[in-house]
Amino acid sequence: MNQPTSQGAQRLDLRRQMPETAAWVEARRQEWGADHVNACLRRALKGEPGLFYAIEAGHVLGTPFPATHPISDWQKYAVATGSKFASFMATPSEMGAADGTH
Repeated sequence: MNQPTSQGAQRLDLRRQMPETAAWVEARRQEWGADHVNACLRRALKGEPGLFYAIEAGHVLGTPFPATHPISDWQKYAVATGSKFASFMATPSEMGAADGTH
């Protein structure tokens, strides 16, 4: 059963319980850099929307993108169709725009 991280639940073993998500996140680290990916994960796990959201085999991690974001439709589709795996992360260019550096 999934519980928000703020409830002090037993820590999710991402590599064991969400192996496709773990592999996808590692690929993003290689593509976009560890600093960017780790920042997205950290902020999303604290509840900030629009940075990282993943579902896999009944587990959910991160915070959904807001309804106004284009990825929101893909998130809804993944949930509605019962996708076994779906991961979403803000790109470095989106982060730059959101932080006012773009």
